[in-house]
Amino acid sequence: MRKQYPNSLFRRLDEQHLKRVWEWRNAPRVRDFMHNDQPISWQQHLDWFERLAKDASRSFWVFYQNERPVGVLNFSGLDSLTPEWGCYLGETDIWPGSGLLLEVAALDYAATWPEEKFLLAEVLSFNQSMVKLHRLFQYEELPSRPGGTRQGLSYDVLRFRYPVKHWPGQRNSVLARLPGQIRQASQLIEFV
Repeated sequence: MRKQYPNSLFRRLDEQHLKRVWEWRNAPRVRDFMHNDQPISWQQHLDWFERLAKDASRSFWVFYQNERPVGVLNFSGLDSLTPEWGCYLGETDIWPGSGLLLEVAALDYAATWPEEKFLLAEVLSFNQSMVKLHRLFQYEELPSRPGGTRQGLSYDVLRFRYPVKHWPGQRNSVLARLPGQIRQASQLIEFV
């Protein structure tokens, strides 16, 4: 029997996605890893979407796995040489390794930009799975900054940078260190 790998399709956020993305963003398991961990009202969400629609420096994608929306991938500062990206998985019953596919997708998308840029990422220091992921993909670590406190514990904002021009040459070597299923699934990433 032949193994099946998920198709990873990224579609631009539109009005049909708004309720689902709002529910994902307010889920405690997502919210807890955001800079702003407070619940977002529906009106705040609508206001955010209205601003996003007018801002050419930002790009927000819904991650579909086999035609089912499961998460988001977003970029800001696209009008600079140091755009920043972020992501989260909204669904929990997803294909194992989906977080790795988001990382590959972010770098694949950034590699299509015509200018030479550095892709930035910020991670709250207690989000160790994302810290490990950025290190695995060979991001450069930048100086951190104080983040604040959560549940009485201090945390830092860890900052990472990736020279996008390196990705096409490093993609295969990075993928070679990942499980075979991720290598196979990474061939099925598409932005539409």
